[in-house]
Amino acid sequence: MADRPVCFSTTDQSECQHCGAHVSRDFRRTFGDEENVAHRCPACDSMGRICRGTAAGKELDYPDPEDQPQRNQGGRVDARPDGGESL
Repeated sequence: MADRPVCFSTTDQSECQHCGAHVSRDFRRTFGDEENVAHRCPACDSMGRICRGTAAGKELDYPDPEDQPQRNQGGRVDARPDGGESL
């Protein structure tokens, strides 16, 4: 059996670089940068922005949920007991 090279990384690639939430390998490969690092994820950004490149580190003019808290931050937004009626 041949020896395989061991790669050491200084960043934890299984975490979003923005919020620290866990991101899957498939998410990182699909939406992350060329080194499979996710800079944003569904916990801290909207899928519209992620699909436009924010998970790969791209800056957009598209509204950021962090700057406008009333915007959806993806599927992991905490549920509100009032059904989201009060903002």
